[in-house]
Amino acid sequence: MLLATASVAATPPEPHLWLSRYGSDLFRFARRRVATVAAAEELVQETIVSALGTLASFRQESSERTWLFVIMRRRLVDYYRQQARSPLVPLPGAADEAGNGPYFETGARTHWRQGEEPREWAAADAQLEQRELAEQLLRCQDQLPAQHQAVFSLRFVEEVSGEEICQQLAITPANYWVILHRAKLQLRKCLEKHWFSGS
Repeated sequence: MLLATASVAATPPEPHLWLSRYGSDLFRFARRRVATVAAAEELVQETIVSALGTLASFRQESSERTWLFVIMRRRLVDYYRQQARSPLVPLPGAADEAGNGPYFETGARTHWRQGEEPREWAAADAQLEQRELAEQLLRCQDQLPAQHQAVFSLRFVEEVSGEEICQQLAITPANYWVILHRAKLQLRKCLEKHWFSGS
């Protein structure tokens, strides 16, 4: 029993193998959360550089892979924060701060304009359809303004609480809810146009 315990001793980190061992997984993780391939590649690079810079503090309480993914998550939060500060580009057809726009009758935030109300979606129950739907959702997310994408990704991909998102992105709770609402509306419209239109 003692021999078995001794043989499971932690192996020293091998930074020269990080990209070949974990690069693809880190890239896929980042790509599901950011708008472009270039941004995902940049995040992988930043993760590796950051890990190299803090290698002395790695106490091997977790695997190298786990440690790199923790660093990647921190880089993602920094990325979202930076994106949230970029100028807001209005979406075509998005509601304004008062809720006015093609989705709603002017001054009536709870009433859909005729022809703009949500339609029932058919269930995508086959595994292939679900994967294709997930890919289409990612394409639709890519079309969101940076701040909307940051809030949506933090809330629904990273499952960060609204309070933490407000702190991390330096936005008010009211602004958070407006952004989240707009992001959901735009995603629904995009999915209806590109995915559910044939159903």
